[in-house]
Amino acid sequence: MTLDERKRLILESIIKDYVETAEPVGSRAMVKKHNLKISAATVRNEMADLEDMGYLEQPHTSAGRIPSQKGFRYYVDCMMEKENLDEHETEILLHLLDDSYEELNELVQKIGQFLSQITNYTSFVVVPSVRLSNFKFMQLIPIERGSTLLVVVTDMGVVLHRKIGVPLSISASELELLGRLCNRILAGKKLDEIRRSDLQSLREELNQRRKVIDRVLEAIDNLLDSSGKEKVLVSGALKIMNEPEFKNVDKLKKVLAFLEEENLLIEMLPDNIGDNVDIRIGQENKAEDIQELSLVFSGYKTQGEQGKIGLMGPIRMEYWKAAGHLESVREIIEEIIRKRF
Repeated sequence: MTLDERKRLILESIIKDYVETAEPVGSRAMVKKHNLKISAATVRNEMADLEDMGYLEQPHTSAGRIPSQKGFRYYVDCMMEKENLDEHETEILLHLLDDSYEELNELVQKIGQFLSQITNYTSFVVVPSVRLSNFKFMQLIPIERGSTLLVVVTDMGVVLHRKIGVPLSISASELELLGRLCNRILAGKKLDEIRRSDLQSLREELNQRRKVIDRVLEAIDNLLDSSGKEKVLVSGALKIMNEPEFKNVDKLKKVLAFLEEENLLIEMLPDNIGDNVDIRIGQENKAEDIQELSLVFSGYKTQGEQGKIGLMGPIRMEYWKAAGHLESVREIIEEIIRKRF
């Protein structure tokens, strides 16, 4: 249903005031604050109509009104104007990313942290699987006696790593030799095309170091299995604690537990997300534990694959800011990935 201009003005005013204060909005206060050219009685009548239409709710008999989820949805779909990053904010982000990041994970995590800080909401970035990437090189880095770090780098700048145990007798130069031989056989191959035959070639060539090779190749095997999975990077999870809606410890625990489970967040987002910003308000979210939250998210493109980036906050969310800032950041991510990766 389309609202007339007066109802739209009153709905927007109530949404903006409620987002700011988390308190029900009364007619007299609204007329005074927004300098409306209508009486408080007229505003009350319009508020009653909006309540009957399902766009407003009255928490208590004597209280003012608050927007319903339907009211927020109408505002987002029919009235909202996005607030993109301004020139100064864009410069801050570009300066933050001015360093030469070799890892895609590190780059998108920096962007997620910036997005969380500038909006004061929890951000999440889903890094796409790297199954289509090519093996670029690997390195074995001694970290302590009996342990070394296996690092595998793809041509898209994604870094995979795993700690493995090695015999105390093996030297750093021998580990370097193993790394060179692995690179010679595996370089340039797609991660999901590295066959057991390739790994067997290494075993045969380095038979005298069977125990170490077995551990290295087992670790590579495990990394290849995990490389086909999306990874979630969350920033600002504790910002939810600042919202009055989540002073209840049980509510907060549910949300934080949800954020710890990568699969839950991935499963909740659509498989294919386009360039447009999508907004899911409260009960529109499938997962029961976050039906008192809203998600604002979009997709970003890497070479041949798609990642996802978004914000999570209370239903009483600055959707205009969250959607606009996210849109700006998504464009910057894609531009940087095109140039660097």
